[in-house]
Amino acid sequence: MSTFEELSKLIMVSDICEPFIGEFDKSQSVESVWEEWIQDLCDEKALDPMDQFALVKSNQKIIGWIGFEDLDSSKKTLCECMEPIRGSVLISSDTPLLEAIRVVCRSNDFIFLVLKGNQFIGWVYYNHFHKLPFRMCLFSLLIDLEEMLLKIIKYDPTSFLEKLTPGRLDKAKEIYKKRRYSLNKESKEYNSKLIECTQFCDKFTMLREDPVIVKKFPSINNKFGNEAEKIRNDIAHPKGEKSGALPIKKEKLIPFIEWAEELRQQLDDYINRTD
Repeated sequence: MSTFEELSKLIMVSDICEPFIGEFDKSQSVESVWEEWIQDLCDEKALDPMDQFALVKSNQKIIGWIGFEDLDSSKKTLCECMEPIRGSVLISSDTPLLEAIRVVCRSNDFIFLVLKGNQFIGWVYYNHFHKLPFRMCLFSLLIDLEEMLLKIIKYDPTSFLEKLTPGRLDKAKEIYKKRRYSLNKESKEYNSKLIECTQFCDKFTMLREDPVIVKKFPSINNKFGNEAEKIRNDIAHPKGEKSGALPIKKEKLIPFIEWAEELRQQLDDYINRTD
């Protein structure tokens, strides 16, 4: 089992979901709810009203939910503009992260209501996967993949380094110098160490230039390889916990994970047979 799988099984929906801003009765006027939402629930807590959702109840029973943008001023009561609860938007709080990703990404529903027992404890949607728990999982997946790429390149570092452009090679040498690695008797970098200073995209470039490698691992030419470094860098250097969406579209996330996991496993199997 990969590090990614192990971590994703330890993280549950309850770790990433957001609480509802409150509960309102279906008979309340849209105007009164709007005022309470803005003044009492958001202003004092410095919350963005547009990022919040609330539950709607009738006789103390939860019957629906509503977002701030659903508060239609042309309607009189919440009953006229709320969304009724449907089974397709319910998700358990103890659902493992990877399973939750599959549910959310394969659905056309925007948000999911999180249940703990018979209580609604919050809501979750695609952008919540940008939070630290999933960033950590996805980062581990890409780090593991990069480690597999590096191990293969290290079998013949000299020939692989020749596949880099002069500019990319100079960039690796800059990193080599910053890391203060020692030089050989000719005052040049040791290729076995220089190869470690190449970046994620460089490792893909070097392996893609080897027809034997491409034949063994055709998925290394997948377009996801070009996106992987950007995704990794965005995850490693986010602009805050709530900086927005993941650097990959919802419909591409599951195929990307499956591609990275498959390629990592293929490379790992090859390395184990070779060593």
